[in-house]
Amino acid sequence: MYDAAATSQANAHMAEIHRINKDGPMPPQMKKQRTLLDMIDLDPRQPKEQALMNAFAASFDPIRFQQLLIRWVTCDNIPFHKLESPTIREWIIRPFNRHKGVVTELLSRSLSRINVSFDAWSSRRFTSLLGLTVHFLDDEGKFRTFLLGLPRIEGRHSGENLSDRVSEIIHEYGFEDRVGYFVTDNAESNDTCLDRLSTELEFRKQHRRLRCFGHIINLVARSILFGANVDAFEEDCQAEKEIQDDMNLWRRKGPIGKLHNIVHWVQRSGQRIEKLHKLQSIENIALSLEDQTTYDVILDNATRWNSSEAMMERGYKLRNALDSLVQAEVTEWKEYVSRRTQNGMRPMPKRSRKKPAIVDDKMSAEDWSVIAEYLAILGPLKIATKRLEGRPSEGKVGATWEVLLTMEWLLKHLEDSKLRHERDEEPYLRIGCNLGWMKLDEYYTLTENSPAYLAALVLHPAFRWSTIESQWAEHPDWLVKGKAAVRELWEEYRVLTVEQDAIPEQPTVSRKTTDLDDFMASIRKLSTRPAPSASAMRDEEDG
Repeated sequence: MYDAAATSQANAHMAEIHRINKDGPMPPQMKKQRTLLDMIDLDPRQPKEQALMNAFAASFDPIRFQQLLIRWVTCDNIPFHKLESPTIREWIIRPFNRHKGVVTELLSRSLSRINVSFDAWSSRRFTSLLGLTVHFLDDEGKFRTFLLGLPRIEGRHSGENLSDRVSEIIHEYGFEDRVGYFVTDNAESNDTCLDRLSTELEFRKQHRRLRCFGHIINLVARSILFGANVDAFEEDCQAEKEIQDDMNLWRRKGPIGKLHNIVHWVQRSGQRIEKLHKLQSIENIALSLEDQTTYDVILDNATRWNSSEAMMERGYKLRNALDSLVQAEVTEWKEYVSRRTQNGMRPMPKRSRKKPAIVDDKMSAEDWSVIAEYLAILGPLKIATKRLEGRPSEGKVGATWEVLLTMEWLLKHLEDSKLRHERDEEPYLRIGCNLGWMKLDEYYTLTENSPAYLAALVLHPAFRWSTIESQWAEHPDWLVKGKAAVRELWEEYRVLTVEQDAIPEQPTVSRKTTDLDDFMASIRKLSTRPAPSASAMRDEEDG
């Protein structure tokens, strides 16, 4: 309600705020266009200020402005609807087409084959995209990675659909006769896609198909966390259902499921979030901690393992505060039941409050111990993912030769973890480690389909065949098949001339070592022979 001391004030208010006068609605007021003079508060009537304005106008470079605008849109991923002008879209497409020729030229002069990785993705609004990236050594021996295309996929993510889009991009950039290896995840549609491409481009699909190591780790971790029927569990999680039913579904997964329910319960209430921070502050002060920071819970994303790991890591850190929150609910419920049943002397009346679901998710000390053990089991998987997800540098960190050794390290870790929990009263950890080991062993076996993994390792001067002979001592048949496969691959490349000065030395980058580094260093010690020369390696393969 507007409080006016006089009718003139009310009239002015109606006209200024509501655009209504005594004659009815007033026409829209034309908004005055602000000039640059207004924005920087310059007075054109003052000669000095007008001269300053003239200098501003003279210094404006429209081409530079376009470049900066394009960089803003492309680098910061600004939606086109922020700049709806067709002119601005044309500004962006024009330099893209100009630089496209540069990329095509670099691809044509590469020292290596052009290796391809691709993946399909759908947004929440069901817009499907295919991202295709290439990896190669340019004519100066520098490792290059380019995103060549992000086309929309019409229809299903079928192998046929994917192969059409991938083939279009390969031919568009003109390297169809120089295609190397393909890196994709383990979806069946990718197998179909590569079947079609191998026929079209004439390469052996099994030899050229490498599997995304991060995706393998994801499958292994999901098996550890959620069991054998992980896909069915994920579908259940994503189905529409009542919160109560969803909590019951997760609770059956043991301590992980209970913690999942707790963090989602906390996040659904602003009051509970505020209480969580207050409880942390009380604990920080009581312990006289130097760092008084308080934290939110981290929500896991269905069965995506790294989000589950992050949820558990944060949950374990906040376990005292979370326990206090849940205990308050448990205490309140017990007091309510006691009142309604007269301390258990009468049955619970039919018309009573429904038991809060969170009461059944109270974590015990044993539950938190299981969470800590899960974190210890998942730790090496996190290390392996980080190591192999990056671009190769200094001949390591994401290089192909690291895959087999990393798998060996993880298999041993899971074997040791399974033995450590063999006598646990609850089976969660033992079963999880066993299922994870089985999934990883399945993909370790599949590496024999592509000799690139083994060839990359035995051609590494610090490892060579002596490493494989040691690691596969109990499987002589693997060694025979492996040597035959590498020899066949060697025949494809042995006739190529190698320019010794083609690849420059890369600068050494220091980084923190991990248990995986220590494992690889111990394996390296098994190869005590001096590194062979290129001619000696040729002789070894010829022999």
